[in-house]
Amino acid sequence: MHLSIDDLLSVRDGEASAEAAAHAASCPECAAELERLRVVRKELAAFPEEAPDRDLWPTVRAAASARRQLRRWVRAGWALAAAALLFTVVMGVRGGVEAWREAQLARRTRALVAESQKLEYALRSLEGDSRVMKGRTAGTICQIQDRIALIDVQLGRTGPDRAASLDELKLWQERVQLLDALVNVQATRTAYVGL
Repeated sequence: MHLSIDDLLSVRDGEASAEAAAHAASCPECAAELERLRVVRKELAAFPEEAPDRDLWPTVRAAASARRQLRRWVRAGWALAAAALLFTVVMGVRGGVEAWREAQLARRTRALVAESQKLEYALRSLEGDSRVMKGRTAGTICQIQDRIALIDVQLGRTGPDRAASLDELKLWQERVQLLDALVNVQATRTAYVGL
């Protein structure tokens, strides 16, 4: 039985067992194959060491780096586009909500103005009576009218051209409450005097 190629290579490199080395020395076929392996090794070692005309690694590395950089820029571009879109959506929603709130505020303010006008009309219809009234009733009516006059001054400062504000809405709400109270005082006085 002859040595395998691995055993022959081990013998050639001086790493074989004593038994394999003894067999290679005594067997003419294994000795010939061992000699052929030694010649191949010498011939391979005799080849000149060749290097490429130019080193391609820097070019490959630069191209890979450029692709990575491009991917980063693309990701950054998409991130910026997404952020811009999100900002646009948020601002659009915010603007829409603000417009809706302003419309609601304007509608409520208009309703309070109409209610105020209706109460003023009712008040004018009740003020026709020129009979004598109690001092306490006259004082209450005077206080309410003074507060209404103060509110009217504050409403005059806001101006008719300005958009309705929350402060203006509160002033109109207070004015309607005061007019309602004034109408109630006048109606009670008229009912009481008429008895």
